[in-house]
Amino acid sequence: MKKEQAASGKKPILSEGDRNALFAVLVVMAIGVASYALLFSAPADPEADGSEFYARLTASDTAGFLFDVRGANDAQASAIYQCGVDMISKGRFAGKALVNIGCSEEGCLATNTAANGSSKLTYDQALKKFTATPYILIKSGEPSYKFYQRHMEIAIGKNMTQNSTCDIEATKSG
Repeated sequence: MKKEQAASGKKPILSEGDRNALFAVLVVMAIGVASYALLFSAPADPEADGSEFYARLTASDTAGFLFDVRGANDAQASAIYQCGVDMISKGRFAGKALVNIGCSEEGCLATNTAANGSSKLTYDQALKKFTATPYILIKSGEPSYKFYQRHMEIAIGKNMTQNSTCDIEATKSG
């Protein structure tokens, strides 16, 4: 290749040393991106039956609620919050430290009964708060209940109101 370049009178755009340095920089960047993805991504939480989630929830000293009102209308947002309040007020979480995070289009606000404080988060940061904590995600969508190994999802439909039934006991599989 050098003979062809010498014969044509053209200088290479990058010297061999520059190409090696560029390759090294690209390798380091690829390793950095892969490390970031592995370290900062939430662990997998495969779908499961309700009994596995329920067992984790009852065995844990901490429980969480993630109220996701992003994209919800006012009635849905009210029903989402009321759903969590109803579950908490039934006493099933007595003695547990509760982590409550509410998310809207502006971001997420976390409160923790153990720390008695609050902090602003992104949605991804909010999910990472529950890495080791069983939690219940209450969000807008077609009315449904889904169970995963570490969490439960409850979707509140557009026609649901504060008086709609929203309860773990009604969906606990046994």
